[in-house]
Amino acid sequence: MEIEIEVAENGYIVEWRDPAIMEANSKEGAKWQDPKVQRVYSTQAALIEDLATILPGLKPMEPNQAAEDTAAFNEAFKSE
Repeated sequence: MEIEIEVAENGYIVEWRDPAIMEANSKEGAKWQDPKVQRVYSTQAALIEDLATILPGLKPMEPNQAAEDTAAFNEAFKSE
């Protein structure tokens, strides 16, 4: 899972995809919700405090098998 932190003129913007919303979206018949969550913080202290609650809920990204297969193919046939 990725989390982005952007510096704004008036603080910080944090954006990530909520794993709970993504899981709910994957259920059959579920009404799709945008899993992208964005929050704005006016201070670094507020950002760090909230990150302490956000980070434990994030899951590692699933490997992209297609990208790995392509990389292995390219490596195998790389010209010297």
